[in-house]
Amino acid sequence: MFFEIKPVTLEGNGLRIEPLAQEHAQGLFNRGQHTPDWDYMARACFVDMADTRQWIDEALRASDQVPFAIVETAKGKVVGSTRYMNIRTDHKTLEIGWTWLGQEWQRTQVNTDVKLLLLSHAFERLGCLRVEFKTDERNLRSQRALERIGATREGVLRKHMIVQKDFPRNSVYFSVIDSEWPEVKERLVQLRDR
Repeated sequence: MFFEIKPVTLEGNGLRIEPLAQEHAQGLFNRGQHTPDWDYMARACFVDMADTRQWIDEALRASDQVPFAIVETAKGKVVGSTRYMNIRTDHKTLEIGWTWLGQEWQRTQVNTDVKLLLLSHAFERLGCLRVEFKTDERNLRSQRALERIGATREGVLRKHMIVQKDFPRNSVYFSVIDSEWPEVKERLVQLRDR
């Protein structure tokens, strides 16, 4: 095994990515009620605190995932969530997914900094050879964001998964590999510092 699957806290520019816990439930619920933000997710937005707590419990029980809360450090405010998932230690790969942010933090530097922190940790501390991302084919904004950071579009898995309303989703795969990481990192730092 090349790395141990364990929670970690990562500090960035005005934000912190920390292990997801029930103490984040209220903040996640407050940010996760906007229905359009969840259109391309596997499930709909949070309907109440019980639903939010159940979502956290499910994330914590998943054996191949390490879920995080994204916290704005100045105010200690939970602004969203993300995960390492589909962790395959024997192949030195993982996925960054389930990333979402509250309305106020969308289209800000927060997502760029989150990706920089998670990718840096994956390549520089865990020794990953590959980090992948997948997004709903209908989610053009997400695809543009992944291309913007320098991830390589690899292809489409047709009818890859059933999502909300029993929709058979096509998933677009992107990745960054270890040899590309220095260039992608430089791009992310430039985007973050604009």
